[in-house]
Amino acid sequence: MITMVIFWVLLLIIIVLLVRFMARRSRWNAQQAHQSGPGTAPGPGGWPGPPKWGPRAQAAPSAEQLLAERLARGDIEVDDYYRRLAALRGEPPQTEPPIPPIPPEPPATT
Repeated sequence: MITMVIFWVLLLIIIVLLVRFMARRSRWNAQQAHQSGPGTAPGPGGWPGPPKWGPRAQAAPSAEQLLAERLARGDIEVDDYYRRLAALRGEPPQTEPPIPPIPPEPPATT
């Protein structure tokens, strides 16, 4: 009877240790993925995420695309967007954003 109790206690201890080990391992993997940056986090099943180089790697967005995304999110104002866009393109900064011309009103018919 004592042997059976010792067996179940040892089995319970092994299960607890395995669960703790797996929890620490997954927490460590999450920290490593967060510290190493985007594109390196493990994907489903713990496999590596998308490649950073090679034929299947995703192209990084251009500076103009990132600037447009910041404008869309509301991080920057419109005038700031045009000023930064001109700086990216190497153009002289504009004092005002370009405004499209107002179309003429149609003639009144009565």
